[in-house]
Amino acid sequence: MTPARLTGPRLAVREVEAEDADGLPAVYGDAAATRHLGFEPHSREQVEAVVDRSIASA
Repeated sequence: MTPARLTGPRLAVREVEAEDADGLPAVYGDAAATRHLGFEPHSREQVEAVVDRSIASA
């Protein structure tokens, strides 16, 4: 399967990768950010599970 990747002059969109578990806790674990995402802040382990599920479903 070819990974999805869209790139424009100001934005790049790609599928989640395993290495994203290093940076995503900064967003998914932040109460101010998750207030607008519809879920409570996630622990590192929860973020890793989200990344694993996303990769498996892609």
